[in-house]
Amino acid sequence: MDFTIERLDLRPIRPPTLHITANGEIRNGDTERLRALVDAADTSEVRDVLFLFDSPGGSLMEGVRMGRYIADIPAIVSAQVGSTAAPEAICASACVYAYIGADYRYLHGSGRIGIHQFSISGGTLDGEEGLAIGQSLSGLLSEYIRANRAEPELFEAISAIEHDDILWVPRRKLEDWRVVTNDIYEERAGYINLNGKIALRMKQASINGDSFLTLFCSGNGIAGLADLHEPDLAAYGRFDLGIDGEWVSINIWDVVDRSEGRGRIVFEMPAEFARAALTAQKIGARVVTPRGDLFFGFQQTLRDGLVTEMIRGCPGATEEASYTMIDRQGTDLPGNDLTNKGIRNISFAECKAICLQHSECRAVSYVQSKAWCWPKSRMGTPINAAGLISAVKR
Repeated sequence: MDFTIERLDLRPIRPPTLHITANGEIRNGDTERLRALVDAADTSEVRDVLFLFDSPGGSLMEGVRMGRYIADIPAIVSAQVGSTAAPEAICASACVYAYIGADYRYLHGSGRIGIHQFSISGGTLDGEEGLAIGQSLSGLLSEYIRANRAEPELFEAISAIEHDDILWVPRRKLEDWRVVTNDIYEERAGYINLNGKIALRMKQASINGDSFLTLFCSGNGIAGLADLHEPDLAAYGRFDLGIDGEWVSINIWDVVDRSEGRGRIVFEMPAEFARAALTAQKIGARVVTPRGDLFFGFQQTLRDGLVTEMIRGCPGATEEASYTMIDRQGTDLPGNDLTNKGIRNISFAECKAICLQHSECRAVSYVQSKAWCWPKSRMGTPINAAGLISAVKR
C-alpha cells in the first residue's frame, strides 16, 4: 500500500490536521510502515487525522492490524472512501477492517465499499485444521466489528458472500450497519432510574458533542428532558421534536438550565407525536432560534424497540388529553400570539372554545371592551391589566 501524508495548518480557523492517503493492496508490514511515517510527521497540535482509502483489499490480518493502529491514534480520526480528487475510490475486503478502525467514517461521491468472506491460503491444511482456524478467525472478526461500533449484520453479510465474489453494499445499508457513521460516533438507549421511576434515556455522541433525550411517564402521558450541546451564542425561539426527519413544534416546554455549554429543556410529548413515534425509525430534539433560520440538536436512529415499549407502557400516552381553561381576571399574557391580528367580535367563552380546539393554543387573553380574542402559543409572564381577562389551558 502506498501512503502519502500531508499536514494542513489552517489556524486560527481550526487546529492543524493530517491527511493520509492510503492507496493499493494491503500487504504484510504495511501497518508498521504507516506507523513509521506518522511518527516521522509533524503532529504538533494536531487534533484531527483523515484517512482517504482506495484499496481492493489484500491481507486480512494486516487490515485488522491497521484498523487497530488507526483506532489507537490519539486524535479525532476520520476515514473516507471517495474524494473530489478520487470520486470512484473503493474500499473492499481487508480494507473494510482498516476503515472501520476510525472514529468517524464517510462515503463520498461515487465511492464504494465491498465485502466478502475471508479465505485461508495454504494447501497443507487438513479439514480439521482449516475448520479450527476458520472458527477462530470468525470469532476474532466478529468481536473486532462489535468493538468498532458496527452492527452484527455486517459480519452476517460478510459470511454470506463467497470469497471469490463481492457485494458492493448500498449506502443505506452501510449506514444501517454503522459501517458509514458520518458525524455520529455512537448511539445508545437504555432504561434508568429517575427519582424512583423508570425512564428511557437515549444518548448520541457525535463530532459536535454529546446530546441526551430522556422520556418518562407523566400524569398526561409522556414527558421528557432534552439535554443538548449548545453552540456558541445559542438563542432559543422554539423547541421541536422530530420523527424520521419531520419536525413538530412543541407547545409545552421550558428551559430549566443553561450552563457549561449545555441547554436542558423539559417538555410534554403530544399524543399525536407519541402515536407517530410508535413506528419511528429516528427520533430527535432541537432548539430553533427566534428568527427560525438556525437550530441545534440531534436525531437518533432507533434500533431496539425501546421507544415503542416506553410509549405503550405509559397510560394515556397516545390519547388526546382532556383540557379545561382556567380564568385569570384582570390579567394580560403579553407576547406569544398565534395570530397577527387576533380574533374580533367574539365572546370570551367562544375565545376559550377556540383555544380548546387547537393543540397549539396554550392560553388566551381577551380585551373585554372590544370583544377581542388573542390565542397564545405559551402562557408567558402574566401582568396585571384592567379590562383584560385571560385563561390558561390545563
